[in-house]
Amino acid sequence: MNKLGIILLVSLILVGCKSGQERKGSTKPENIRPKGSYQRNIKGIVRIQTYDHYNRTLKKGYGFYITANLLVTHLDLIKGAFKAKAAIIGSDNYNDVAGYTAYSIDQNLVILKTWKKNLNYLDIDKAIRSIPDTVAGLYRKQKKMYAPKAAVKRLEQDSITHYLLSREIYNGLPAFNYLHHLVGLVQSMDTDTGRVSVLIPSANIAALAKNQLEQPASIYELRNKSNKVYPSYKSIEAFRIVTSMGNITIKLDNRTPVFRDNFIKLVSDQFYDSLLVHRVIHNFLIQTGAADSKYADKDDIVGWQGPGYDLKTNVVPGLYHKRGAVAASKMPAERNPRNRSDGSQFYIVSGRLFTLDELKDLEKDKGIKFTQQQINTYTTLGGAPHLDGDYTVFGEVIGGMDVVDKIAAAKTYAVDRPVDDIRILKIEMLRK
Repeated sequence: MNKLGIILLVSLILVGCKSGQERKGSTKPENIRPKGSYQRNIKGIVRIQTYDHYNRTLKKGYGFYITANLLVTHLDLIKGAFKAKAAIIGSDNYNDVAGYTAYSIDQNLVILKTWKKNLNYLDIDKAIRSIPDTVAGLYRKQKKMYAPKAAVKRLEQDSITHYLLSREIYNGLPAFNYLHHLVGLVQSMDTDTGRVSVLIPSANIAALAKNQLEQPASIYELRNKSNKVYPSYKSIEAFRIVTSMGNITIKLDNRTPVFRDNFIKLVSDQFYDSLLVHRVIHNFLIQTGAADSKYADKDDIVGWQGPGYDLKTNVVPGLYHKRGAVAASKMPAERNPRNRSDGSQFYIVSGRLFTLDELKDLEKDKGIKFTQQQINTYTTLGGAPHLDGDYTVFGEVIGGMDVVDKIAAAKTYAVDRPVDDIRILKIEMLRK
């Protein structure tokens, strides 16, 4: 065959292939779009870490850029944090998040603005609008491209459409069709049958992005954003703290409404479930509420993490550290210059009896004057009078002091942590 014949033959083959591709893709318009790039897509995905006031890590998760300096992730990851940082997958270079520009409680989404730009973003304006029957995550396994597929099931619930995935994909990661075109964001959702992964369509993200703030706001403001209706304190008689060593019943004081309502919120959100009683001092107190104790190993240092916020200390006359008092913990002064109380950690006073001479010495050292009621209480019932005036007492034990004493007598090691884990199984609200 001569040279001209070869050229004509190759041309006919190319034309035939092109025509076949067009016919094959005629029922699925997205199939004729250029195939997405794994290398580009992976550079648009970020790891996110959140921190509290003391620069302690709270949560870790994922998100992805939707413009050069905007990224999207799930609201639960950011809510309650003081600040956040993001790093592109494969990099340890975490950069500060400037703030949020939009959020949706119903869809559990938040759009964050970053100081550093990323030109390898996943363009939601070019994302697939029709939800395919199958989506895939974006991973690599043994240096080969590996995309675990998940079937998509459409579920209508309370006028809201959910797209349930047949397998779990990490919370906050993007999902793609088989050509690596963006379809949406994956997040976890609790159902009656357990926790599942669902798809938030890219169209929902695009709609949220169209209603943004002109300037980013601090992510700290998101801590109070909620459409959840919490129980009124008027409907609650007391709280039952169910521990691995027995039950303790406490009643909150209405003279400290901020701490009272905060405790109701945390209990409603099951914040305390599975946390350790991480600090125990015989004849003094037991302490719990540290988020970093939930999955702590034996040698882990715990007690430095709350819900991501703190509260203004509120010392109320008449509320003092008698035996059975419930009070809010605080960080040491060198790490707590504003003298604020932890947002979730609290202690219960087991205490001891004090003599009149000891109380007089405390009055002199602290520059305070105990009331006759305090003197009678501390000399007959006991408590921890040296804490008065410094911490917020917001409740008291009304049942189960024997359990408090049993926990307070537990064997501990160097950091006052019990040798054998003592855990808060749950806290129940006792209704009126």
